[in-house]
Amino acid sequence: MDRHRIEKPRSALSTPRDDDGFTLIEPVIAMFLLALIALALLPLLTQSLVQSVNNAVLVTATSLANQAIEDERSKTTCAGLTPLDQTTVVRPDVTLRTVRTVAACPASFPSTVKVSVTVTDTATGSVKVSAATMVFVTGV
Repeated sequence: MDRHRIEKPRSALSTPRDDDGFTLIEPVIAMFLLALIALALLPLLTQSLVQSVNNAVLVTATSLANQAIEDERSKTTCAGLTPLDQTTVVRPDVTLRTVRTVAACPASFPSTVKVSVTVTDTATGSVKVSAATMVFVTGV
């Protein structure tokens, strides 16, 4: 008897169908949220890139200062110590000026002489690195 029973059609709203799933609204909302997150992170990305460029210039300035000091430390006489004023082009928009000053020679030997190095950015005039050391000298 059940074989001949006629079933009533079901309402489309009352039962799930096999083709239920995402509509066009869900991907649009997801893309909107991802765009908001990307826009929120954009200033952080640009700031980190600027900081990276600044750090590269600082590393170069530190290297120039170390080289200027090591050049003087290798000398053993007071006459061998020389001042320095040179410029180095790091990038087309960044030029660094290295200035090394040497204090007056002492009256008696062996002794030490103060050597100072300053590296500045020629475009801005800002001091990138400043260092001082004492060089041991054995004679004039």
